[in-house]
Amino acid sequence: MASKNNNEKRVTILVDKDLDYEFRRLASRKFKFATKWYSKAMEEAIHLWIAENPEESLDENN
Repeated sequence: MASKNNNEKRVTILVDKDLDYEFRRLASRKFKFATKWYSKAMEEAIHLWIAENPEESLDENN
């Protein structure tokens, strides 16, 4: 299924089910199950991760 927005990318990931449950629990509270709530929460999490891990501090051996 193609995205209506050309700036969106569908991804498939595997995460620990308990971690996913906790993330969904917190995200659903914040976004109140609004349209695309899970995607919005994932985007916010990715932005936060990028902000906390600037490119210059990445270890090339990882």
